[in-house]
Amino acid sequence: MLKKSSFICAGLLFLLNSMVFAEPLSQSAYDQFISEQTKIVNETKHILDEDDPKADAKTQRQAFCNRLKAYQDIQKVSEENNSLDMAPMMAMVAKSFLDRQDQSLSKSGMTTTVFCKNRDVE
Repeated sequence: MLKKSSFICAGLLFLLNSMVFAEPLSQSAYDQFISEQTKIVNETKHILDEDDPKADAKTQRQAFCNRLKAYQDIQKVSEENNSLDMAPMMAMVAKSFLDRQDQSLSKSGMTTTVFCKNRDVE
């Protein structure tokens, strides 16, 4: 029994260590990451920011959750790599967006976690 629990503890420590100490990105890898996240945000513009008559509530919700996840990822990665060009600014922009969304949803009695729960982010 001791061996089994030792393996579980070792596995949990390894998992925690890999989550806490993310390997820093190179500038080119960071730029590529930001480009990919920007593409996700831009793909949601016609659904969320423009009057798209074909976008039903389900499509709008999915687009919002995809955009939200992109900004969450931008903030996290930018904060983890704050010494790279544009990272501090990108973290600030992402945090501002996320704060506005949290405030907006809170006013309606909702949270982003609940709103996007069980959504497969594409």
